[in-house]
Amino acid sequence: MPHSRGRVVDSETGRPIACTVTVRAADGKIVSDHPSFRGGFRVEGDFEKRIPAGEWRVTVSRGFDYGAVEEKIEVRDGEVRALDIRLQRRTPLRKLGWLTGDNHVHMIHGEKTIAIDFPFAAISGRAEGLDYMALAQQWNLPRVTPEDLDSACRRVSTGDFTLTWNLEAPKNFWLGDVSHCAGHGWTVGMRGRTAGGQDAVEELLSMSAWDYESDKPPYPNFEIQALIHSLGGIVSYTHPHRWWTGKWGGKGGFPVEEHKFISNLAQELPFDTVAGPTYDMIDILMQSHEREVNRKGLALWFMLLNHGYRIAGTGSSDATFDNPGGGVPGAIRVYTRVDGPPVPERIAAAMKQGRNFVTSGPLVHFQIGSHEVGDSVPVNGPKTFQARVQAWASGQAGEHLSKVELIRNGEVVRGFDTGDAVFETSFEVQESETAWYLVRCYGSSETQVAITNPIYFRSPSYRAPQPEAARIAGVITDDKTGKPLDGVAEVLEFVGRESGRLSEVQFRNGKLNLQAPATARIRVRVPGYQTSVKSVFMDYQPLLAMMLNMRSEQLGEWSTFEETRQLLRKVSLEFRMVRQ
Repeated sequence: MPHSRGRVVDSETGRPIACTVTVRAADGKIVSDHPSFRGGFRVEGDFEKRIPAGEWRVTVSRGFDYGAVEEKIEVRDGEVRALDIRLQRRTPLRKLGWLTGDNHVHMIHGEKTIAIDFPFAAISGRAEGLDYMALAQQWNLPRVTPEDLDSACRRVSTGDFTLTWNLEAPKNFWLGDVSHCAGHGWTVGMRGRTAGGQDAVEELLSMSAWDYESDKPPYPNFEIQALIHSLGGIVSYTHPHRWWTGKWGGKGGFPVEEHKFISNLAQELPFDTVAGPTYDMIDILMQSHEREVNRKGLALWFMLLNHGYRIAGTGSSDATFDNPGGGVPGAIRVYTRVDGPPVPERIAAAMKQGRNFVTSGPLVHFQIGSHEVGDSVPVNGPKTFQARVQAWASGQAGEHLSKVELIRNGEVVRGFDTGDAVFETSFEVQESETAWYLVRCYGSSETQVAITNPIYFRSPSYRAPQPEAARIAGVITDDKTGKPLDGVAEVLEFVGRESGRLSEVQFRNGKLNLQAPATARIRVRVPGYQTSVKSVFMDYQPLLAMMLNMRSEQLGEWSTFEETRQLLRKVSLEFRMVRQ
């Protein structure tokens, strides 16, 4: 049988470079060597494959920034066909400090159909042109500790690629019911141990209930997010508008339902927004085939921006290595402009500041004056700026740009049509008030899109939204007699499962009135009685029911956020105290 042999090098360095090789027969059949990836095979730069005699098309690619190279070859029996290929980076983005990564990649998603090891995950990320990649949520290790994970990732990282680990956290189905999804997230820059030395993986997994885990005590997302922050990490809400219906049940005490509402929605996000925000970012682009999920996620982000919340926009692939064909990290990715060494804490800080664009293929660079995305520009009266947009089609074979748009406060204000692979333009922007601008560009189809984070204009009147406090009316009585009691109420803040006291107030005649953070729990102490703790979020039923029964339509309406504020202004908690 004939052979195809190749050597792939970086045109700038002349050294072998990791890449994806697709060898396609005339009938469309692709040569692959791993069930997790059906689009070809990944190599370190050199490859050799046995292929039947005939005509083949060979495509060598490396993500979006390198231009793919295609060659048609014909091989005969007994022949060894050699290919020498040079891949060239097409944009200046890397030299300007832009790093690209995927922070939502599952080594083991749960299906466990395919066994994956760390070397295969690493070469997959490198071949797709990622600078870094984070693996969640379960890992193929005999023992899982933060130190074991760090060691496994270091062994397969290289000078041009960092493999790290994180968690899809929170990943939170309330009491295990998939209809009640507080929301899913992913993290960046998180340490593996708490200040007290506890295993962060164990802590975070213990606080999130997956589907069917009805026996786990519930925790709201904001307490999990607080733990992630205490570990030095940041957290993004992912696929905020994803849901479907299907058959579910038969475990965890749940009956089988044929048409169950299955939620991946960020149902707690309205509360977390008005109470904080308690999170840092939101995914505005995910799997390209989920067009409605992406459309609604982008609209949600625009709505938050228009109400003054400068939440960073991110994107991720949700790749699942243990599913057939699922091992495609970076199909959706985030680019982040980082000053200084590309270490996780710097990436996290820049990402939170909104120095990002997200993409499923095209690449873009947007500036207004000397300002980059994530910057805030003070204005006090009309001022004119020179804006510049550079855009490049994905380096994947056959791609081109079709449209570039300037968006102000969620509305397209300028559009440029182009059929070229590279586009550049300059124009004036005049602004006098608080506003935000971003650029969106499309490739050969609407599934090929790049969206920048905003450049903000800030007038003297701009005020960032303040967290809404909870105004609490409490009733404290003996659970047997109903007698009003006297005692002390403490306001607690939970970071993970650990609490800290923020304040305390005395109450008399069973009446408690106080103002506290919406994320607080209230601990009541009465001499001779057992201590009682209640949560604003979990124990005020109108609020909890509203969040847990959220639907996509409600999540996309600002009235839902205002209704959440109104509920926080009239929280009622009842403490029925039990004698010691």
